[in-house]
Parts: sequence; C-alpha cells; structure tokens
Amino acid sequence: MFADLLRSALGALGTHRLRTSLSVLGIVIGVAAVVATISLVSGATAQMKERIAGLGIRTITINVFPTAIQSAAAARALTQELTDRLAAADYVSLVVPIAQARASLVLGTQSRDLSLLGVTPNYPLLFDNFYPASGRFIHELDEGQKVAVLGAGVAKDLFPEGTAVGETLTLELGGQKVAFRVVGVMVERGTVGNQTLDDYVYVPLSTLQTLTGSRQFTTYIAQAVDAESVEKAASAIEGVLAATFASVTAQAGTAAQRAGPTAFAAPAFAAPLAFTRTQRALTPYSVTVQKTMIATYEESVRTMTLVLASVAAISLLVGGIGIMNIMLVSVAERTREIGIRMAVGARPRDIRNQFLLEAVVICLFGGLLGLGVGWLAAWLGALFGRWPFVISGYPALLAVGFSAAVGLIFGLYPAVRASRLDPVEALRYE
Repeated sequence: MFADLLRSALGALGTHRLRTSLSVLGIVIGVAAVVATISLVSGATAQMKERIAGLGIRTITINVFPTAIQSAAAARALTQELTDRLAAADYVSLVVPIAQARASLVLGTQSRDLSLLGVTPNYPLLFDNFYPASGRFIHELDEGQKVAVLGAGVAKDLFPEGTAVGETLTLELGGQKVAFRVVGVMVERGTVGNQTLDDYVYVPLSTLQTLTGSRQFTTYIAQAVDAESVEKAASAIEGVLAATFASVTAQAGTAAQRAGPTAFAAPAFAAPLAFTRTQRALTPYSVTVQKTMIATYEESVRTMTLVLASVAAISLLVGGIGIMNIMLVSVAERTREIGIRMAVGARPRDIRNQFLLEAVVICLFGGLLGLGVGWLAAWLGALFGRWPFVISGYPALLAVGFSAAVGLIFGLYPAVRASRLDPVEALRYE
C-alpha cells in the first residue's frame, strides 16, 4: 500500500517538475543555511579553543597595575621575592616573572616598534606546543647576554626570504642603541582575540632589567600542577597577593606614623577600577585563568550559534509556507483527479496520505540536498577562513528531521482539504 502511494506521489511530483523544483529550493536553502552556519561556527570555535589552549590550559596570568604602586615598599615587593612566594603557593608548579619594554628597530630610513619580553629559560614550559622552529630558546648561560629569540610574525616580517638565526638586530631602547644577536625563531601561535602572539621578541630577563634599570615585575605567569587544580592554585595565588599588599600597606602606615602628624602619608597603593578573577573587590592586581576564558568563550559561542541557527531556521519556515501554497494549488488543479479516484473506491484517508506523502517527499529530498549544499558551503568557508572543517552529525540529523516535520506540518492542511472534497462536486470541477 505504501509503495503504491509512494509511486503515485513521485509520479505527481514528476509531472510538475518546475513547481516541484521551486518547492524543493526553499527547503534546500533553509537546511543548507542551518548546516553551514553550525559547521562554520564549530570550525571557528575549534580553532579558537586550540589557540586559547595554546596559551596553556594550566596557566594563570597575574597582572599588577603600575598605577597602583605608590610607595617604595610596594615597588620593592614586585621583585624576585614575590616570585618566590607565588612559586611556593599551594598547587603551583612554576612561576615565571616577565619584564616588558618597547624598543625601536631601525631598518634603513624606516623604524619599527617591537615588544620585548624579558623572560627566563622556563618560559616555553608554560605553554603547549611552544618551541623553537629554528635555532634555540634562551638558555641559563644567556643571562646578561644580548641575545634575542623572535616570534614567528616578527621573523617573517624582518627576514621574509631567509633564516633569522645568526642575524643581528640593532634596537633603540631607553635612548641607547643595543645590538642583539638572534639565536632562535619560535613556532607560529596565531591570534587569540585581538592579541597577536607572534609579534614578540624574547630576551633574557636580566638583560632587559639591566637595560631598563628596573628590577620590578608587573606580570607573572604561573602554572598549576594539573588542569583540575587551576582554580585552587588561582585562589592560593590571590591569597599570596592579598597578604603581600596588606603587608605593604601596614609598612606604609608605620612609616607615616614615625614621620609625625604633619607628614602626609600616601597610601601604599590605590585600587584602580579592576576586578580580580572572582570580582570580589577592587584590588591592585588581577588573576586570570585561561581555563575560565575557554569556558566563557564556549558559552558565548553557544549563544551565538543558537541565534544564527534560529535566523537560518526562518528559511525553513518560509520554505514550509511555500510548500503549503504549492500543495494548495496542486489540490485545486487536481480536483477532478481526486473526484475520479474517490469514485473508483479511494478512501478519504488514501487521498490525504498521498498529498501528505508528496509534501514529505519534497521536504526530505530538499533536506538531503540542502545537507550536501550546506556541507559544501561550510567546507569552502573553512578553506578561505583557514579553520578546521567540522562535520557535526547531530545538527545534520536535526536539520533533515526538521525539514521532514515541515513537510508534515505544512502539508497536512492541503492533504486534509483534498480528502474532504465531495466526490460529485470534484467530478464537476473544470
């Protein structure tokens, strides 16, 4: 019985190929839009998660705001002593202090600004898959030496046709020109948000401190013992920072009392409008957990995907309305045929099922075709966007299933209307 209905439905659809094609087109566009949107967002998400994870899933970034330091005691606290305290905190396996500076590189008649990071040899251990593409990274024997390791972006810009290892860069830093010998180039890391990770020049920490004349650190990167202990390590770090600045404040207060009542006691630090990791209070430091960044990004992506998929699903709704219109026209055109079938013994449910099956066939065919078109569009988008091509089975099944549901919902009314035609009136219809 079903086979007969299917043959009859396919025959009726084949008779009106142009009308059937236009009906299928609306479903194709809707399904392709849903599938392509979800696939493109999934690919971009996978790439972004990989890059964020490349920052180190176990890493914790500590920033101390320079404007918050208003006493000599506070300035002295931001040295190796605080680094040792942070390294001794619970659940912390490694802490690397970072000194930062801007330098100008003179190339002929042009100059370019570079970001220098003074780091220790342990710096690459903080991140996943961060190693020299050529040459080597900074070694313990390089402390105090004028050697540099280039980020992939800097090396590509400065030496597009050759190797940078062994070359000499003359940088203007603090009013003096310093020649650095390039000993390595790091692998490419890409961009996370608005931060380009390949535009840094790494130099020994002690070298940069000597050149800038500052022993202070305002940035530290810590690493938790494992991924499950990141939050605990961050809490322990916040405890160390709170205790350190509380001690600085107490020292400043004691010094002010000793200076006498007429002395003006400046606060040890002024709390800027910045929140800690848990946003509990205004503090002169921030603690950022990469794991939390990934979770926040995933939540944002889920919301964006839902919005985009909902917009794309409107195309399916429009396609469903088009199918209803086409089926109503088909019922009107085939009224006499319906009357003849009823006259020779066809039951109302047979007429209803035939028209309903025609609508479902249109939607299923359009859904499968739209699935292929959507994946092709997603592949092309991933190719040009340079992110992974992700095929997700669940959205594909959902889109095709939804297209079949559209056929049932929007095909039901024309089918029921056809089944309720009076046979005598239908036979008279011209």
